[in-house]
Amino acid sequence: MFRDHFRLALKNLRARLSRSILTLLGISIGIMAIISLMGLGEGMQQAVTGELSSLSDTIIVSVGGGILDMMYGRTASSNGETEYFTERDIADIERVQGIKEISPELSGNGIARYNGKDAIVSLTGMDTDTMIVQYGREKLESGSFLTEGDQNKILIGYSIAHESFDDDISPGGRLLINGEKFYVAGIFAEQGMGSMTSTDSLVLLTSRDFKKLTGESNISSIIVRVYDVNEVESIADSIEQAINENHGDEDFASATTMSSILATIQNIMAIIQLVLVAIASIALIVASIGIMNTMLTSVMERTREIGIMKAIGATNNDIMSIFIIEGMLVSSVGGVIGIVLGIFGSKTLSFILENFFVGMGGGTALEPIVTATSVILAVSVSLIVGGFSSLYPAWKAARMSPVEAVRYE
Repeated sequence: MFRDHFRLALKNLRARLSRSILTLLGISIGIMAIISLMGLGEGMQQAVTGELSSLSDTIIVSVGGGILDMMYGRTASSNGETEYFTERDIADIERVQGIKEISPELSGNGIARYNGKDAIVSLTGMDTDTMIVQYGREKLESGSFLTEGDQNKILIGYSIAHESFDDDISPGGRLLINGEKFYVAGIFAEQGMGSMTSTDSLVLLTSRDFKKLTGESNISSIIVRVYDVNEVESIADSIEQAINENHGDEDFASATTMSSILATIQNIMAIIQLVLVAIASIALIVASIGIMNTMLTSVMERTREIGIMKAIGATNNDIMSIFIIEGMLVSSVGGVIGIVLGIFGSKTLSFILENFFVGMGGGTALEPIVTATSVILAVSVSLIVGGFSSLYPAWKAARMSPVEAVRYE
């Protein structure tokens, strides 16, 4: 019986091929949007997780409200003066059990001169190992990173190289900072507003060169690495407590573990992905209305046919089954096509984000990931949409009186 219903439904769809294809296209677009966005979101989450998981033994100690304050330079106290860590803070951190490595980050301002023009720049000094931890995943426009033993060499941001002076700076160029000559080893690629750790206005040099140039040791943040990742949270609490006691302020410092940052980012990305899928689902709603409209039109066109089928013995269930199978056939085929298009669509979106939106990808290629869960969800949704959208037209067809349907013209 089901085979007969299926053959009849398929025959009816072929008879109205153009309309069926247009309806199928609506379902395909909705499924494609969902698959593309889910694949892109999963890829972004895997990329972030992969990067931060390798830093699970790392603690970032910053002044004030945490890592975001450090990234955007918000290290001012309540009286408006910029605050820094002290050598005593470093000594107290060294006494905490379980710490493998401590790398202070120094910051300050300087006056840079290039081809006769001056500009005020922000200076950041750190050990080369810490540079790799913090900036090693950022893309370089040209040149290379600093290495151990480099002297009077700097890394500069895109804005410093191309916007701060009348002439562009290239690797190997000489830049005067506070009257001292430095050679540009590399230039960071432009990031814009898309990245958390902006390098556009950065002048990066070694701690040794920073102290020699400025005569200061302004420690704005501290990178701490531990031996046992299972103890990272307790060590972070100990560091925070020790520094806060030194400064008599329970909110002076914040020690943030990379695992806590990872958990926060994953929650945010899950919410973003849910919102994107919800927006994409609007296309499915429109497609379901299209299926319903197509099936209602088909019921009206086939009124006489329905009457003849009922007159020769077809039951209401038979009539409903035929129309529901038609709707599910359209939606299931549209769903399969949408999945294929969605896989290619996610790769296209990834390519656009990496090449046309600066800073979205950081230093890692964004590879979309289409999971079996998303495919099963897409097929299930398409079948449900087809079934529910066909219910009312099928019910309306089944309610027809055979006598009136046969007389219908």
